[in-house]
Amino acid sequence: MTGPTGRVPPHPPRYRRPPEERSKDSSVSTPCSPPTIPLPAQTMPDLRFPPFPESRSTLGVRGGPLVALVALLAGVVALCAIAVIGAGWPDWWVPTGLALVVVAAYCLLWGLLVRPVRRFAAAMARMAAEDRVDLVPRARVAELDRVALALYRFRRVRPGRRGARTRHRVPLATVLATVAALVLGWAVPAAVATVGGVEPRTDAVVRDAGASAAAEAEELHGALRNGLAVVERAAALPTGAAVTDPRTTAAQVLAEEPRFRSVAVVDGDGQPIATAGSPPAGDLAPPPDGPRVVQTNSTGSEPLVRAAAPMWDGESALVAEFDPRELNSVIRGSGGHTLVVDGRRATVLDTDGYTAFEPLDDPALGALAAAAAEGGPAVDTPEDGRVAAAQRVTPPGTATDLGWVLVEDRDVAAAAFASDGNRRATLVAIVAAASLACGALVWTAVTVVGPARRLARHAERLAAGEDVPPLAPQRLDEIGTAVEATNRLAATPVVLGVART
Repeated sequence: MTGPTGRVPPHPPRYRRPPEERSKDSSVSTPCSPPTIPLPAQTMPDLRFPPFPESRSTLGVRGGPLVALVALLAGVVALCAIAVIGAGWPDWWVPTGLALVVVAAYCLLWGLLVRPVRRFAAAMARMAAEDRVDLVPRARVAELDRVALALYRFRRVRPGRRGARTRHRVPLATVLATVAALVLGWAVPAAVATVGGVEPRTDAVVRDAGASAAAEAEELHGALRNGLAVVERAAALPTGAAVTDPRTTAAQVLAEEPRFRSVAVVDGDGQPIATAGSPPAGDLAPPPDGPRVVQTNSTGSEPLVRAAAPMWDGESALVAEFDPRELNSVIRGSGGHTLVVDGRRATVLDTDGYTAFEPLDDPALGALAAAAAEGGPAVDTPEDGRVAAAQRVTPPGTATDLGWVLVEDRDVAAAAFASDGNRRATLVAIVAAASLACGALVWTAVTVVGPARRLARHAERLAAGEDVPPLAPQRLDEIGTAVEATNRLAATPVVLGVART
């Protein structure tokens, strides 16, 4: 159709829909148009793992080695202080040797354990984040190198030229054993020189032995005297107070004196009226000559020592039996071998364990005990490097006189060491430093070496194609980081849907 002028009119302008209407219909597909709705099968997930978490352990594998080094350094400081303050010991080779051990231990622990493990953990974290096994280098540490080689085989990755070279690998246990050998190699000679290098002064040891025997005898006499005093007070007529029944009296005496094991109120024939504590052994007849301490047997499995006093009513008596173990504990503070013999030179107490009423077979000690029983204290120095002293326990004729003699037998060298405070302090410093350091090394073996070996075995099983479950990290330290990285690497083929061949 033409217009009045004979020209074809132009086409009217094409209508264009607004953008919002076009976007509303864009999702509607027609049979001729390609699908615009994404299908689930065409959607690919984000295959990158999230960034690998850092270790949550503050010290990590450094904890045990750091404790060991601090303990050894503290030992150096303590030994130097003792050498400066004291006189004559320790010689300067003792702290100097320990300082050299500290330097060697630091080089070994940090060079062959702490730094390699930390670098390996960082490489494993990067491997887990980027899914690249080639980021894990081979290591000088045998266990870590086993892990790296196993991961290469698992992903069928050939190590680089540097990784393919043969190098000597050092096991973690060898590092710890070497450091422990260095510590013990210093500690044992130092302790032997400290204990065995003392120069005994026989005159001083003799004087100390005599004073110690006198003090022990007086303490034992005091225990017998105090027990008898408790019995006498309980047996006396009470003033201003109600008279208690026999059972209550026996219980009160037993509670007041802890060295008694049994207390009994007996009649004139020795028959118990009331008892408290353990059942009494043997005859309970009270002594006829008033309050006193008596030993009622000379045979048997243990000595029976009793404190007895007549009761206020004149018809009964209060009898308390000492516990031999409590009396034996009274004489344990001398530091040497101490024993007590009766008038027949039979053993009634002994700090080293004994058979009751065993004869005193040592001629030197027997002669010393006989001399002390006749008079004052006696001291002798036998030719075998000992010093012996004897002291009568109780004065003759007293209510506590049992005819006992206390004999103390000391080794001269041991007694000289016990009296040398400088050497004792040195020995304590040596033992404490070595013990703490070795304990820290054992802790490192438990928390680092064991988990590293388990990880190496786990990685080798993965490389062999075994279907193994994920390995649980023992601690959240560097080894735990490597364990978690290995678990992620093992799970990666399952996520991608790629089967291992």
